[in-house]
Amino acid sequence: MIVRKASKEDMPYVVRIAWRLALDYPGMENDTFFVAEERGKIVGILGLKDFGEFLEMLAVGVLEEYREMGIGRKLVEEALKSVKGRPVYLLTTIPRFYESLGFEKTTRVPEALKKDPAWCAGCDKNQCTVMVRMTREGKI
Repeated sequence: MIVRKASKEDMPYVVRIAWRLALDYPGMENDTFFVAEERGKIVGILGLKDFGEFLEMLAVGVLEEYREMGIGRKLVEEALKSVKGRPVYLLTTIPRFYESLGFEKTTRVPEALKKDPAWCAGCDKNQCTVMVRMTREGKI
C-alpha cells in the first residue's frame, strides 16, 4: 500500500470515493488530499483544509472492502508528517481511533472553524467529538 499526496488527476476519484462514503462537502476539490493506493487503485482518502493558523482534518475514509487493514491509520500518520507545526482539528464519531493517534478531546474550537459552513454539516453534534493534535514540523 502506498500513501501519497493526491494529484489533480486523482481528484475526480477522491470526490467519487468521498461521495460513496457520504464524506463529500462543497469545495472539497480546493483542499489538500492524501490517498491510499492498493495495486494502483485509490482505496482511502483524507482531506486537510488550511485555515492559516490551524488545519482541519476531514473526509477520512476507506472503501468498505479495504477496512480493518490499517489504511486509515496510515493515512492519518502520513498526513500529519507533512503538516507544519500547527494544530489539526477534527470532528469525529470514533474518538478512540484518533486518541490512539495522539489526538485529544477539546471543547475549544477556533471561531474560523465554527463559521465554516462545512463544519458539522450533516452530522448530529451530540454524537460528534471535537479533537485536536499538535503536529511536528513538516511541509504541506
